[in-house]
Amino acid sequence: MITFVLALALAAPNPASIDAPRHTFQACLKTFESNQSRAKVAPDAYATAVKSACPTEAQALSDALVKFDTAMGTKRPAALANAERDVDDYRLTSEERYRDLNAPQ
Repeated sequence: MITFVLALALAAPNPASIDAPRHTFQACLKTFESNQSRAKVAPDAYATAVKSACPTEAQALSDALVKFDTAMGTKRPAALANAERDVDDYRLTSEERYRDLNAPQ
């Protein structure tokens, strides 16, 4: 019995597997924000641009999230939707931060 429980624990996906892609995507978005801010891009234009920013990093994060969720038993369509929502949330957070930092005083 103990061996079975131990085997299940070892077979469970490691949440740390999504840390690297998450941090990479966040870092890319922060760099994108900085570059756009230096270029004096208007917040509305930033909102449009951030939706396509960091595509490679976004895809890597999405893939890692889907892999983790499906390993935890989530059906693939739901895992894909969850990953898309998570990536969108990071972009929305970036957009909001950009608006706050670049709002007229």
